[in-house]
Amino acid sequence: MDEEHDVLDTTQLCYEGGFDEQVANLLKSVRLTRQEVENLSQLFDDLEGALQNTWPGCRVIPFGSIVTGMGIRTSDVDCYIELPSFVLRKRSLVVTARNVLGKYPQIFQNLFAVVSAKVPIVKLHHVPTNRHCDVNFHSVTGVRNTKLLAFLLHLDKRALTLAIIIKYWSKVHAITGTNLMPSYAMMHLVIFYLQQEKVLPPICELQKHVPPEITDHWNTAFDDRTPYVSCNNKSLYHLLGGFFKFYNKFNFFESVISMYEGRALNKKEFENVDRVSDIYYLYKDNVRKDYCKMLRIDSYMCVQDPFELNRNLTVAVYPKLTQRILDYFKSASSAYENETRNNFLKVILTRTHKDDFLVKPKTFNDHEALLQKQKLINRPHARKKGFKSNKFNKKAFKNRFTIMFEQLHQKKAGKS
Repeated sequence: MDEEHDVLDTTQLCYEGGFDEQVANLLKSVRLTRQEVENLSQLFDDLEGALQNTWPGCRVIPFGSIVTGMGIRTSDVDCYIELPSFVLRKRSLVVTARNVLGKYPQIFQNLFAVVSAKVPIVKLHHVPTNRHCDVNFHSVTGVRNTKLLAFLLHLDKRALTLAIIIKYWSKVHAITGTNLMPSYAMMHLVIFYLQQEKVLPPICELQKHVPPEITDHWNTAFDDRTPYVSCNNKSLYHLLGGFFKFYNKFNFFESVISMYEGRALNKKEFENVDRVSDIYYLYKDNVRKDYCKMLRIDSYMCVQDPFELNRNLTVAVYPKLTQRILDYFKSASSAYENETRNNFLKVILTRTHKDDFLVKPKTFNDHEALLQKQKLINRPHARKKGFKSNKFNKKAFKNRFTIMFEQLHQKKAGKS
């Protein structure tokens, strides 16, 4: 059994003692140790040393979960390569980097350049640390977002622990990962929930009294010096259960999750740029100047990036995955309400949603009607599988969901 499957095998965890003791055992089992994180400096040194021969003066800047403190033993490493100002940032840089790193097969293996991605990357495996790594040359935004997440998650000692538990829970149940919901987006759900609980502040409040720092047309500055005092005294146990209860009842289909404002917005507010609140003045200005497209709201979930306000982090969360996420929110919420405190963690980590119940299928029918009503289905970017053209293929949409829900009901009734 490889390390990833070993770490995600929840039957091997220790569930003895009370809830807090179980959490401590969980963190000890799945979280990267300080020594393991420090050992990653060899990866950064090897990358920088290899790339310096082609781009003298370049600098490796790690970001992502390794930096925020949310790294678990399945976590990949993300790096941004800061290049000298005279180097043109072409998409072909990742191809050049792949070829350069390929000269060191004893250090870098499984090299693959993803040129067509929104942010081109080089994927690789670092042999000395046995760690997978994604390298990009184009977007420093990830570095700024990591700084923000790290700040927020360390404002309150409960926040980081809650985030790690939810991250692990979502990976165990195949909710987040490759071709699934981005783990980054799930962490935004955690922070947004903690904003509702007044544990963490909204981002717009953190930007009020500091000069803007514009990165790719977006303000990435925030006040990391003024202390924020929470009036919420709930225990970690109640915050964890509250997280599942909150999203079990949350109206994803009509709402935009805005960490920026720290509240849920109606999707209709983003149908037309003129209807958007003036608090999004930079978003409105960027859209009007064609620096960016409007926020994508024609998806089953809409989680807005706190800096790139036109970016929907969950735009690629497809219907079947949405159903799965809703099922697990409902199952975990039920466990919180019905299981004992000392049995709660074990249940949410070992029980699949199929052991519980399914979300009523009308949720997707309601969302289909909502999409039609808002006329978002005719947008050019809605051209996906099941769409013959830029116009919405209602028959394909209806047939796809009819088949899916028939299968779900058959499974529930034990007929399949």
